[in-house]
Parts: sequence; structure tokens; C-alpha cells
Amino acid sequence: MDQSTLHERITDQFSYRGERADIWRGFDLLLDTDEFLNLGYSEWYQPHIVGSSQRRLVTEVGSRIASYLPTTDGVRLLDVGCGRGGPALRLADRFGFHVTGVDLVLYNIQMATENARGTHLNAEFVIGDATQLPFKRDAFTACTAIDALVYLPDRNRVFATVADTLGSEGVLVISDLVMQSDATETERRAVDSFADAWDMPSLGTVEGYKAALDDAGFELKAVEDITKHSVGRFRKWTTLYLQLLTSPLQALIERLLRAYDLDPTAITEQVREAHHALPFLRHVLFVAKREAT
Repeated sequence: MDQSTLHERITDQFSYRGERADIWRGFDLLLDTDEFLNLGYSEWYQPHIVGSSQRRLVTEVGSRIASYLPTTDGVRLLDVGCGRGGPALRLADRFGFHVTGVDLVLYNIQMATENARGTHLNAEFVIGDATQLPFKRDAFTACTAIDALVYLPDRNRVFATVADTLGSEGVLVISDLVMQSDATETERRAVDSFADAWDMPSLGTVEGYKAALDDAGFELKAVEDITKHSVGRFRKWTTLYLQLLTSPLQALIERLLRAYDLDPTAITEQVREAHHALPFLRHVLFVAKREAT
């Protein structure tokens, strides 16, 4: 898939155009996807299929940034792949950051701007390409990319561009979905099929992210696998959905989806591909600092 095709598919998916957008419209019935498009974070005792899990992940990211700064109040933070603004607004509200969100999809920026209206929080949103960020050098002290880089094929270029926008010793915290490093060829094919079904390029690995960060002049401070608090829980839900489709309830489920103007065939394809890939996926936090100049 070339980059222009990928751009078009991502735009269609998150602008609610085309059949692949139906999975997100379905999530709207359960999650706060009008604000948050990121994966969630839940301790063992916390429910996950609620919007608060997505807020919890943002709080975890914000806490990692705060641990490397003397203060967060008024600190300029760039949120790459800001989606519909929920994470940026959460970071501004909880930590006092002055957040600028950038996203490739105009629809997302419009939603983020609307979500920020009337909040009086220090958050603004602009449309832009993460490989060509429209900001001056050293414009920010911190940067996040919360489950966003998984949609971008040229992560090396993203890190290089982000490094230019961060001041000396600026902090970068990423959460992202990656493929486990020791995946077999068969497992890699399952992950690639999942990525294609969800309009993603090939997924990276922890080692790939480490190398890209190093090439861009970042000093990696921490790598934290949070899979058990996140996608490690998802397979029970995909299993339940697929089992129901082989039960007498299949017709009822498909009728309910159609009642919400959702395509059961498209949704089932994406759930099935995710189900096959989930055992080989990891959800990881990366904490890095730009090297002192």
C-alpha cells in the first residue's frame, strides 16, 4: 500500500466514510470515541469496556512526562496524532500543559476543536503531517503520540521531525501497538492481515522503535509493556463476539447492527482479523529524552 493510498484509507476510516469506519461507529455505542481514539489502560480490578479506560491511558502517559519535568503547569506539549482531542484536553486539564494537537485527518481536527469549545483549557488543534510538522525548532518542551504512530509508515522521519520541535532535553512519551519481536512468519502474516483490515501499515517492533529513536537523537529512558492492562484483555471480547456469530443469536446481532446502520460483514472481518493477531501484539510505552545540545 503506497503512502497516498494509506492516507486516503486512514482519512476515510476516521471521517466515518466507507465500510471500515463502521467498527468505529460501533465503538461509539460503548466508548468515548467522539473524543478518544486511543487504546485504554485498566488495572486488573477495573472494567475496560468503558470510556474511562481511554482516559486512564492518557493519565499514565501524562504521569510519565511529569516525572521528567520540574513542573508541567504551562509547559508546551505537542500531541502528535491527536485524534478528536480527548487526550490533549485531558493532559491540559489534569497536568496544566499548554497542548497543541496535530492530526492528519481534518474531521478529527474539527471534532477536537468542537470538543475544546467552552472548556477554557490551553489546547489548540491544527491539521498537519507528522513527517512535516508545521512548527518552529525548539517550540515544545514535551511531546506525546498516544497510539497514533501505528498508522504511520515512516516512523523514523516522524521521530526526526519531532526531535526538531523539541528543545534540548525535551521529553517524548509514546504509547503504541507493536508486533512481538519473536513472531514467526505465520504470526507475522496474521499481524499483517490485521493491519491491512484496520488501514495500518506494517506494525513495528520494540527494537525498531528503539533504533528509530536513537537515530533521531533521543536517549531512551524506559520501555514498559502494558499489554496485560490493555490489549491483553481484548481477546475475550473478540472470542465472545465470534462465538455469538455461530450461535442462534447471530441473526439478532446482525439485525441490531443493521438497525444502527452498521455493516455486520465489515465489522466481523475486522474483529476476526484482530482476534487472530492479538496473541502476537504488544502495547508498549516508550519514554525518551532529546539528547542535550
